[in-house]
Amino acid sequence: MFFVPHPLVAPTVIAQIKPTVESLRDGDYRYRDSFVLDRPFREIQFRKQDRYITGSDSDKRTGKSYCFRGIPQHNNIINITVAIEISPKTAQQTQWKLAPGNPINFDRFYPLPAGAGLELYKCLTAFLPKLKD
Repeated sequence: MFFVPHPLVAPTVIAQIKPTVESLRDGDYRYRDSFVLDRPFREIQFRKQDRYITGSDSDKRTGKSYCFRGIPQHNNIINITVAIEISPKTAQQTQWKLAPGNPINFDRFYPLPAGAGLELYKCLTAFLPKLKD
């Protein structure tokens, strides 16, 4: 007796392999914790460059967002430095206060089509090397 698979039955996928943050190539990325568009979500936009990840973590549920920089390790970003925007006394240049931050785990985030937003570009400037006067 032979088993003949039904031609309309899709093969079973045992596990969908999702790349880890550490294995991503250099470039800009967006991740979100939900595909549901009409509900609040948390979104992380980041640029991976060399051995660093710099990005924006914004939570639409709480309205909070911050900039960060860290090192990818497996599916986490560790050794995070957070940049907090300080309101400048003059409108010339944004000032940033740097502080240690908590690791970010990507196990419950889903990749979205890349496309860096304004939040990412603002965060990239927070970690630019300081220019000498």
